[in-house]
Amino acid sequence: MPRTSLSRSALLLSAVLALGLTSAQATTLVGYAQLPADTFSDGPASGAFSGAGLRGEARFKGQPVQGFSGVQFGPNGSYWFLSDNGYGSKANSADFLLRLYSLKLSAKTAPTGQGVVEVGPHISLRDPDKKVPWVIVNEASPERLLTGADFDVEGFFFAPDGTLWVGDEFGPYLLHFSADGKLLDAPAVTPNLAGLPTLRGQAPIVIGHRGSSGTRPEHTLESYRVAIESGADFVEPDLVVTKDGVLVARHEPVIAVVDAAGKVLEATVDVAAHPEFAARLTTKKLDGVEVRGYFVEDFTLAELKTMRALERLPALRGKAFDGKFEVPTLAEVIALVKDVEAKTGRKIGIYPETKHPTYMETVAKVNTSQLLVDTLKKEGFTDPARVFIQSFETANLRDLKANLLPKAGLNIPLVQLVSSPDEAPYDWVVKGDPRKYDALTTDAALKDLATYAGGVGAYKRWIIDDKGATTDFVTRAHAAGLLVHSWTFRNEPTYLLPQYVADPEAEMRQALRAGVDGLFTDFPATGARVVGQYTAAEVRSPQNPAFALGAPLPGQLSGANLGSSGGFEGLTLGVDGKTAYALLEKSVLGDVPGQLRLHAVALAGNAWSLAGRYTLEDPANAIGDITPVNADTLLVLERDSGSGPTAKTKRVYSVSLKDKNADGTLKKTLVADLLTIQDPQALAPSTVGGVFSFPFVTIENIIVLDANTLLIANDNNYPGTGGRGAQVKDNNEFIWLKLDAPLTLAAGVGRR
Repeated sequence: MPRTSLSRSALLLSAVLALGLTSAQATTLVGYAQLPADTFSDGPASGAFSGAGLRGEARFKGQPVQGFSGVQFGPNGSYWFLSDNGYGSKANSADFLLRLYSLKLSAKTAPTGQGVVEVGPHISLRDPDKKVPWVIVNEASPERLLTGADFDVEGFFFAPDGTLWVGDEFGPYLLHFSADGKLLDAPAVTPNLAGLPTLRGQAPIVIGHRGSSGTRPEHTLESYRVAIESGADFVEPDLVVTKDGVLVARHEPVIAVVDAAGKVLEATVDVAAHPEFAARLTTKKLDGVEVRGYFVEDFTLAELKTMRALERLPALRGKAFDGKFEVPTLAEVIALVKDVEAKTGRKIGIYPETKHPTYMETVAKVNTSQLLVDTLKKEGFTDPARVFIQSFETANLRDLKANLLPKAGLNIPLVQLVSSPDEAPYDWVVKGDPRKYDALTTDAALKDLATYAGGVGAYKRWIIDDKGATTDFVTRAHAAGLLVHSWTFRNEPTYLLPQYVADPEAEMRQALRAGVDGLFTDFPATGARVVGQYTAAEVRSPQNPAFALGAPLPGQLSGANLGSSGGFEGLTLGVDGKTAYALLEKSVLGDVPGQLRLHAVALAGNAWSLAGRYTLEDPANAIGDITPVNADTLLVLERDSGSGPTAKTKRVYSVSLKDKNADGTLKKTLVADLLTIQDPQALAPSTVGGVFSFPFVTIENIIVLDANTLLIANDNNYPGTGGRGAQVKDNNEFIWLKLDAPLTLAAGVGRR
């Protein structure tokens, strides 16, 4: 016996212990058979596209029977096995016909026995009635036989009515065939059931923070226009008031900060370049802090209109657009939104903030809340679904709720902004109240906040702390009935925690998964793209035919939101005979990496729901197949991408459809480690030292035979190698595994 083989067996057993897999059932090989790799069926020659230098010349004289990507019971003790898509991709499988093969399996159960696999008749999958709405490979032929360039079929079952359902990875789609393989319906698309925990299950909104302020000077009509074109649902004008009582969009009342030496430290308009306004330079206390500069309330609207906007952060965002845009009024912002709506049919919202209301009332002698209500009414923009009013102070929001809005006959939702815990609402400060913003974040405070506001605009560190961990803030705010709109999400590294620098979208995705109902962002194109990952109508892989046709994904997403061929690797019928369970092989873009969506599909009516999320042991892993145990339990094959000596994870898990982890994922229990199977009889030729390993890169067939026995088979990726040696074509191997502890089977599960 070779020393290297013994060492590998010992290492495998050590790895099991090191990984904490001692809770797995002991599994024993009680049957073995294999089908030679070079097994062919009738049909046209194939393989012309399967390798470099072979294009246009068929490699194989017929149709390879293998590899297999699904198994179900057939009549008279036989099994149906589904052929995979061919040679590994859409590009090289146009001459591989999709079929189900009937196999009779006789297991080797004793050292002197012999396992036998007999290939019987097959069912050809075809579309003679042209249910597929795009051009297929055999478009012009009468039978329209389906090929591996049309669909990547993975997993199947026969429904109680005898019809056949097949999962596809390219779409991904569910395909419905007659018992003899004729496509009955158009491919069923996969709805994008993101399941975000927003307050009412609604899609999150994207709020263009000061417009598209990461790409244009903030609070300009151009910035708002770009934000809307980038996909923002709302644009946010910060509002201050001019000397003649007009609301204009500026971030602060001070429009240029100037030091004692006359140097402009920060500016949003070029007022310092206007000598006619030099005398307006002054010093004021803005929320208790002395500020030297030019202030909006000291200029009429006409005077402001002579100025031009500047980039507030030129060192970070450049000066390319300086001097090109005016300071807009709120009325002009509303007019822009109405114009876009009229031209596009899109409904756009406005999210105004009353800036420094205490300051404006004491210094400028203007109640900006009243002026805002009056302007909204005058401009006819009062739809509560398209306006939020926000403030960092509390008293003006309470006044709006109790007095100003009811008096005007309006019901516009209010949002209490909550800044960092070292800051405080200025209306509290002037009254001598020592509390900070954290006083607004307790459960009791959130309930009180809900008496006057419909939402909380939370600084993002209340959602994701300074270490990158998700807090319970959103959950608690939702419990109080409050929407949560978080600020401010930016792309620049200077505003990001280290773990998000290389991927600013990851921070947004984390906030969305926490349940936020909206994102304030300086880069609404980024925000819309990330939200679109969740709100796009469908899940689509890069191989989806729509992309070849040039059709964009519905919603805001223009590309695939699922990895290549990441569709339904697992498909099975639940024990009720009415519900299909379809498990994606890869994570949908935006979901936690390594979490796979398990769909429950009511066959009557094609009603989809999210049954749960399966968590891979490693995000780089994949699943191979699923099969039912009872109404609450499925078995899942999970594998890594290694084969032969590089294989690390080839396992069977049971997952509960009812019991879930704290994060909502499905609880899983290790049932069998396929790399360390006991084989005391040496039934398999590769068994070494009483240990049998099943180290194939893809293992895609599992079915329960009885409470103690599973049948498992690999997909040999014909003509692939690696499972049993780098230079040896992998056969299809069939293994019967006995479990040490019985499964709790529902009636009807197993070989009848």
